[in-house]
Amino acid sequence: MKKTMIFLCFVMLLLSAFGPAFAEGELSENEKSALDYLSSELEEASKVLMKQGEDVEDFYSELTWTSLADTFPEKFDLRERGIVTPVKDQSPWGTCWTFATAGASEASILSSLGLTCEEYAEKYGEEMDLSEKHLAYFTGKALPDLSDYPEGEYPYDPGQAGEGFRNLDDSVNALYNFGGNYAISTTSLSTGIGIVKESIAPYENSEGKQDINGDWTLPEDMRFTENFELKNANILPSPATIDKDGNYVYNPAGTEAIKSELLAGRAVGINFHADQSMPEQTVEEKRETLQKGLADFTGISDEEKNYYIDVRAGAISTDDLSTEELQNLVTTRCKINNLAEDLYDFTSLDHDQLVRILMSRYFSLPYEEIVENENLDKTYMTFVGTDPVIYAQYTYEPQKSNHAVTVVGWDDSFPASNFPEDRRPQGDGVWIVKNSWGTDWGTDGYFLLSYYDNTLSYPSTYEYVVNDDTREMDYLEILAYDFMPAEINSSTLFDSPVYSANIFKTSEDSVLQYVSVLTGDMNTSVTASIYLLNEGATDPTDGKLLDSITETFTYAGYHRMALSGNLLLPEGARISVVTLSRVPVDNGIKYAVENTSSIGKDGLEPYAEYHKEEGKTLGRYAQAAVNPGESFVSFETGRWIDWSDAIAYFGSKGDNAYMSYDNLPIKAYVYPWSQVERIHDFSEKVPVAGGEASICPEDGYLLMDIAR
Repeated sequence: MKKTMIFLCFVMLLLSAFGPAFAEGELSENEKSALDYLSSELEEASKVLMKQGEDVEDFYSELTWTSLADTFPEKFDLRERGIVTPVKDQSPWGTCWTFATAGASEASILSSLGLTCEEYAEKYGEEMDLSEKHLAYFTGKALPDLSDYPEGEYPYDPGQAGEGFRNLDDSVNALYNFGGNYAISTTSLSTGIGIVKESIAPYENSEGKQDINGDWTLPEDMRFTENFELKNANILPSPATIDKDGNYVYNPAGTEAIKSELLAGRAVGINFHADQSMPEQTVEEKRETLQKGLADFTGISDEEKNYYIDVRAGAISTDDLSTEELQNLVTTRCKINNLAEDLYDFTSLDHDQLVRILMSRYFSLPYEEIVENENLDKTYMTFVGTDPVIYAQYTYEPQKSNHAVTVVGWDDSFPASNFPEDRRPQGDGVWIVKNSWGTDWGTDGYFLLSYYDNTLSYPSTYEYVVNDDTREMDYLEILAYDFMPAEINSSTLFDSPVYSANIFKTSEDSVLQYVSVLTGDMNTSVTASIYLLNEGATDPTDGKLLDSITETFTYAGYHRMALSGNLLLPEGARISVVTLSRVPVDNGIKYAVENTSSIGKDGLEPYAEYHKEEGKTLGRYAQAAVNPGESFVSFETGRWIDWSDAIAYFGSKGDNAYMSYDNLPIKAYVYPWSQVERIHDFSEKVPVAGGEASICPEDGYLLMDIAR
């Protein structure tokens, strides 16, 4: 792969030559062409999400993989390093994505600290255990509306009020079942929503129980709490790719990337298609679900309804029922489903067959088809050995991923012949996978997953800033506008340079130490330039250049960049972060615009129409708050276009109209001056990056330790 040469001075000349901020008037032909191209690229991603119901992106389609290691051992298991935390149970919610994120994060943090699980507990007096509930709750619940607070008391940036996922179900607990992915996890973590310790937000209701009933809410003032600051969230190449005809193609680069991250001490979150559901609900949980579903049904008496619910929920064992009683229950279910009461010929069905019909999710099909479908449900999981039984999964056909898990190791020697002959992978080798269904499932909560599983997607890892102090980071302020969880991270590549920028304003005397970006391609080189803007400036480069840094990131994802020095900014200072992202491709270099989106309110009905035959609808939609003067983009003409204007231009085209587009994913990280441990004492009038002194003089420059 060709390497990118960075000519920083040339970049600075280009930036300083930019004209005034774009306000009104017709776009130039180059700008219109660029926005039309951006629109068409985003529409392709929108169609995938709307029609398939999931994010199927190939971040590395234009790139050539370069090996990251000379050799890999035949077997490797992070459990042997002592950094894999115990298996947990996600019941009663569909929160696998938060458990996979937490599991990967726990191993990564322990590895960075150089501590095993036991050593961590001994040193800090508590287990390494991160909260899945905190991540799920605040990701699924939008920022409060302005009307939720008295005038002038809104705790966040009023311009971002209401941004996030808006739930259609009035039940707050419903947000735990909407699901998620690693793009959504990263969006939340990068804005300071966690990650926190389990002790802060335990996975239980207000009564301390892990069941569907009770209050699972969290207080709003816990939203932007974190114990560990996210440093990088890496999206790896996937071992499973799909060609233009929808056929599976194995990608060995994905396998190597996952192994490379594991060797570095980072467990890997990954999606796949599970052929089994999460552990069964309790009898009470099943009863409550059935009662809600039948609350408005009046076709049977209350006595019949309650009896039916008790049998279906397991409160009454089907073993104790007579054949006649089972026949009556099957008839009852026919009534409930508006089917003919004589749908099944009872004369040909025995006790066990009636039970299978009554309890099957394929009810209404002929008995033979019920059996056939239930058998197909188990075709991907193979059970090897007897003591203990080894669960080994190989999904041999493209399917939508529906479950998230944590990869902790691999075994090249696990033979493909262990799988049935009629559904055998093309080669040996499996991932060692930690599930979130408790230790009673699988092999003590673990299973094996073939390298060649057709449904592997979105492998991700997380890195955090770690040190000896793991208390809450309640004083770090993240300057950002993109608080909407992202179902899609889009990277649009251009042949000519394209710049992105966000403008921020400090709320108090602060120290700027980091900025962050999102990348969508491998080996992306990012130059981030920080400007202190002149009064009234609308151009993100109309001011003094304070610092410029360039870093290259191996993987796509979220990345935090440390400035060359710490910048002291006065209250009310307006700064900009301007980025240029260069992506090496086979024929040279391209330039990327990164942005994020999710299905918006206007997408609810079209989504339901797309999935009419499946009966699928959305229980939530995304709402963004993109205001003028926050985010900007500039193409080769050198004129800045407000991102809110750009969204207005492309956001109404085709399937883009169904999406909600957020601000550009550029952030700045500041610490209040009062929280900084300084190595020098300053007079009452501290030199700041503005006013009489543009930057602190070298002998008084803030080369301090941040109190964290």
